[in-house]
Amino acid sequence: MEKLVKQITGKKDLKLPEKLPKNLLIKLVSFFFAVFLWYFVVGEDKVDITLYVPLEITNLPQNLVISNEFRKQLEVTVNGPRGLVRTISGQQITRPVDLSDVRPGNHVIKNTPESIKLPNGIQIQNIRPANITLTIDRLITKELPVKPVVEGEPATGYEVSALIPDPPILDLTAPAGILGKEMFLPTQPIDISGRKDNFTTEVSLDVRDQITELIGEPAISVNVLLKEKQVPREFHDIPVEFSHAAQRTTYWLDHHYVDIKATMPYHLAEQAAEEFQFQAVLEADRLPAGNHTLPVKIVTNRPDIVISEIMPPTIEIRISPPQPAMKKQLTSPPPGNGSNRQ
Repeated sequence: MEKLVKQITGKKDLKLPEKLPKNLLIKLVSFFFAVFLWYFVVGEDKVDITLYVPLEITNLPQNLVISNEFRKQLEVTVNGPRGLVRTISGQQITRPVDLSDVRPGNHVIKNTPESIKLPNGIQIQNIRPANITLTIDRLITKELPVKPVVEGEPATGYEVSALIPDPPILDLTAPAGILGKEMFLPTQPIDISGRKDNFTTEVSLDVRDQITELIGEPAISVNVLLKEKQVPREFHDIPVEFSHAAQRTTYWLDHHYVDIKATMPYHLAEQAAEEFQFQAVLEADRLPAGNHTLPVKIVTNRPDIVISEIMPPTIEIRISPPQPAMKKQLTSPPPGNGSNRQ
């Protein structure tokens, strides 16, 4: 400052009256310079500008997450000298939020002028929003099966046999509030109208936006398997057949006919009973004489017919003891014998 004063006065050595302090002139010039600088900085025209200050979330525990949507930056109106205000435009000014002690639940963050650090001489006039609510939730990991969804009806007489997604399960890590109630991940509808053949298709998931943000849009491959419907039908008065090796015996049956219930492919349901060549068979070979209760076995020429019920399911058979052979009577006596023998 002394050198500056000397340059202003144009003298190397400045002599002052003896009664005045030797450095009085230097102090006076310094005072005027201070007043000048103060006017330049403080007395300069003041302006208002709006800054967009981002929130800086720090120290959030690893097992917690912010699960709600919130404003990521604040709209801050400041006032200060024009020259000083211009300097903060390029500075990295943030609104820090320390969540080191946070617990699950809703937390209101108040945005006060003291929460944002600005250079001296600049004042905060307004902050919008004044408060921010953060919903803190626990992070959980959950395996959710993929559930294919179909629409439309297949060809007449056909039905869906199986829907096999690939991948069948997705592992998700998300806030408990989002995944807690989810049991599966449905797909967009797959159109099966008029189809009767198996096919494979690519389809996306039909889930909430919150889950889509977590997993993106994975391509799900679904193998659609169709089969012909099995329809029920009844058949009546099927004759009972049996065989027995013993000779000279008599048989009695308590039922000579049975009725059956069966399931068969759709295209066979309208055919006549004779086309299926049903036989109701009793396994009576080598049975001794007496009363026997035997199960009825149905035999048919169609392996794709399933017998669901036989009425009655068993039949009682009575076998008599073998009868003695009857002697035959000769029509003429043998030569030299005048009598008949039996």
